[in-house]
Amino acid sequence: MNEAGRVLLIRMADRWNLPGGTPEVYDDGWEATLRREVLEEADMTLREVVPLGYQEVRSEDARPFAQLRVAGRVDEWREPSPDPDSGLVYPRVWVPLGQAADLLGWGEPGHAQAAAAARVALDIYGFAGAAAIAQGASAVSTRVMQVV
Repeated sequence: MNEAGRVLLIRMADRWNLPGGTPEVYDDGWEATLRREVLEEADMTLREVVPLGYQEVRSEDARPFAQLRVAGRVDEWREPSPDPDSGLVYPRVWVPLGQAADLLGWGEPGHAQAAAAARVALDIYGFAGAAAIAQGASAVSTRVMQVV
């Protein structure tokens, strides 16, 4: 998230997504996984990472797993480079936090995640650009945690 209350989305295949991924054996915890994936996919580093909640993902052909949702403040923005796993350079776009859930297709739980991120942006990071989202939506009224 940046000072203007915008969140970075990346274009992967035919859809927008947040940078992220799965742990590698050498990652020292979830935050190390997050930092590595954000650097690999979005070419940026983070500071002041704050957990927001999680969602449990279930599919017919895989074991259930949890996706952690966090807010992170951008530290360093780098030139685009190929993801070491795919070899692709993902297009990046900054979108207003209030529009991210719609672009991601996440519905009400996504809006709750955006409201929770806006609250962190306002209260912890001091980003005035997130004030309208933090005040206009309640992260408490809709669960950030969900099963998809």
